[in-house]
Amino acid sequence: MIVVVNNWKKKVLKFFMVLLLILVFAVAAPVLSGLFCQQAPALSSWFQEEHPSGNPMRVEKDTDGTKFEQMVDQFVIKLQDFYYEE
Repeated sequence: MIVVVNNWKKKVLKFFMVLLLILVFAVAAPVLSGLFCQQAPALSSWFQEEHPSGNPMRVEKDTDGTKFEQMVDQFVIKLQDFYYEE
């Protein structure tokens, strides 16, 4: 059985053009949204690899902080000790 399709070259070309347009939009959308929002794109790992810092915990360098932050830290530690004792 032979199936005859009229203008098959034109239909195949349209299919590939639509496929290409979808692919371009899928790649360009995160990049453009990142540029317009002054943020890195959600898929920034495609363009730049993250290099490990060597610290498995990746702890941020803490500045002295405010008096309030120190009081909250002390409260949390005392609260943890209280619940660990029981």
